[in-house]
Amino acid sequence: MIEQAVFWMLGAVMIVGALGVILLPNTINSVMLLLLSMLALAGIYVLMGAHVVALFQIIIYIGAVLVLFIYVIMLLNLKEQGLKLPMQTFTYIISGFSLGLLVVVVWLFWQSLWGTTFTGGAGNLKASATVHQLAVDLFSQHILIFELTSVLLLVAAIGAIIISKK
Repeated sequence: MIEQAVFWMLGAVMIVGALGVILLPNTINSVMLLLLSMLALAGIYVLMGAHVVALFQIIIYIGAVLVLFIYVIMLLNLKEQGLKLPMQTFTYIISGFSLGLLVVVVWLFWQSLWGTTFTGGAGNLKASATVHQLAVDLFSQHILIFELTSVLLLVAAIGAIIISKK
């Protein structure tokens, strides 16, 4: 019962965050709402028992890609366009939701690590692959995709350096 409530709450947060990314004119607030949506997605992964995918979501997408987005926005010096609410108020609202969602994700991760099984819904899904099996699969069958992703990140870093030199 609580797992379904958490699932629906995380889904609603993801939808609201995605709509905020599209509808807000301020780019920094859009990136913060993207952060909120990605945290909610990581929470759903933890709820499903896919801990490795949740960690990848947090480390790679939230830790690297969003930092790159913020870096590019600050580098391009994009100005606010017609924001009616004061920046501080909206930032505090988004930060509060992000902090609450982070607490939910940590709680779900903690519960799943210490043997608490979820009953009903998506909580019955078990991660059948271990980290070793995932690594073998990643570096054998999906090596081309893995290498193309690393080349893409390298090109993005080089592009950011070239833009910053101008």
